Amino acid sequence: MPSPLPPTRLRLAERGAVLVSCCLSCAGSVLLLCSQARWPELRTRPRQLLLQLSLADLLSALSYFYGVLRDFERTSWDCVLQGALSTFANTSSFFWTMAIALYLYLSIVRGSPAGEALLWCFHAVSWGVPLAITVAAVALKKIGYDASNVSVGWCWVDLDAEDRLLWMLLTGKVWEILAYVTLPVLYILIRKHIYRAGIGNTFQGGANCILFVLCTRAVRARLRSLLCCTHCHQLPWPARGSHGSWQPHKDRDKDRDKDRDKDKDNDKDVPSPEQTKPLLSST
Repeated sequence: MPSPLPPTRLRLAERGAVLVSCCLSCAGSVLLLCSQARWPELRTRPRQLLLQLSLADLLSALSYFYGVLRDFERTSWDCVLQGALSTFANTSSFFWTMAIALYLYLSIVRGSPAGEALLWCFHAVSWGVPLAITVAAVALKKIGYDASNVSVGWCWVDLDAEDRLLWMLLTGKVWEILAYVTLPVLYILIRKHIYRAGIGNTFQGGANCILFVLCTRAVRARLRSLLCCTHCHQLPWPARGSHGSWQPHKDRDKDRDKDRDKDKDNDKDVPSPEQTKPLLSST
């Protein structure tokens, strides 16, 4: 049996930074999961994809947190379990990231939002392929202690394996490289389409607006109610204004008619010159 590799000593600051990062990732993922469970109106298709990505990120952060906290010294059952879970979750996260980018491309550029069949395909690929790779790696005993030489405290591919480079690619790196190549291409195409349509010259704000505002019924309803309330508050304002304030034409005509009626009533009370003559002569 080969002797274990000399471990790379991790500084306390490095371990602390990883643990804090894992905690923040877990908190963000849990918040998104809770919001989806609390408000059913937010369960739109784009947010369902984001939910799957958050679930994968949560599993990944939990596995890394345990690995750094445990500080493995050799291959053990929990080392293999932690390495398998991190491999599965991390690979699935890359697949879901590409699935969201593909969904945005189809919805914005092609104008054909994904149907149920494509969503099921996303699930099959983004969960199924990482699961198959992880099961094969565990069955062939490729997951194990790596002495923190290629990680920061957690277990991954056993560095004693002869084909470790191949399994490093299969269990994460090849999908990471594919995501780095595919995502910029899709986002550049989306940006060009939005720029031609005149919506804007930056993609991030537009894509976030389409994904989290226009595609969310709850947000659309709140925007409509806000606009309606604002419109209703503005309509009675001219009637509440002062006499010299702006008024619509109809209101000005009504006020002019009222002034004319008052003048007529006043004229009736004032005697005419013919009516005053008899009075003067008699006196």
